[in-house]
Amino acid sequence: MKAGDADELKKVQAALNRAVETLEAAMRDQEVAALRIVGLAERIAERTTDGPTRLQAEAVMEACTFQDIAAQKIQKVVRLIKYLRDNDVVEPADLPLGEVKRALSREEVARLLTGGKPVVGR
Repeated sequence: MKAGDADELKKVQAALNRAVETLEAAMRDQEVAALRIVGLAERIAERTTDGPTRLQAEAVMEACTFQDIAAQKIQKVVRLIKYLRDNDVVEPADLPLGEVKRALSREEVARLLTGGKPVVGR
């Protein structure tokens, strides 16, 4: 391995480490938010005597179960990235190692997640 290759490998590993850290931070933030929402909805459900309000609070709690499902999916990606990092599977040319120039818009993210298909309800 040439010195330049070692430097490139370090850049790849650093980029993968940043990706893992970013995803893990997102999972923590998502969990904190979901737990806060569930806690508030539980308090509303416990304190209200109004049936429709209680049902709406319970629906909010149920909707927050997305957090667990999303966290499981993100954890799979984190495991894959760690595997790639630890086994030197990814070549430096395969990764964008520069700084992020701009954030993606919601529409761009939706297109990426739906394979370019239009998002229903928009």
